[in-house]
Amino acid sequence: MADIKSFITSDRSAADMVRYASDLAGKIKFISTSQIRNVYGTVKKLEMSGLSERTMRQLLLLKPRLAYAKARIDRRNKDAYEEFEQAMGVAIDAIDLKNPETFTRFCGFFEAILAYHKAYGGK
Repeated sequence: MADIKSFITSDRSAADMVRYASDLAGKIKFISTSQIRNVYGTVKKLEMSGLSERTMRQLLLLKPRLAYAKARIDRRNKDAYEEFEQAMGVAIDAIDLKNPETFTRFCGFFEAILAYHKAYGGK
């Protein structure tokens, strides 16, 4: 797995982040857009409210939602979704409450995955 933490903590890894988002989206293209957008919608709402302790709490609570979605997914797509779940978990953990830019990068990372998912014909 790529160094997802560096995607969130450093601007220098933007090109690597875009490549990884593209690769991951290609793997999860058989997962429905609604399953990804469900979590993405929450992230966008949090992005509008800005990074705070409450936002961090809500971001951490996305992890069980992702796990629940994985449990409901078709067995053939579980491995791909698991990689998505792990990537999001690492990215969430890399967000630093003292550095709001990390949250902005996380949102960009998620947005890139969603955009590529759609571009690759995600369900």
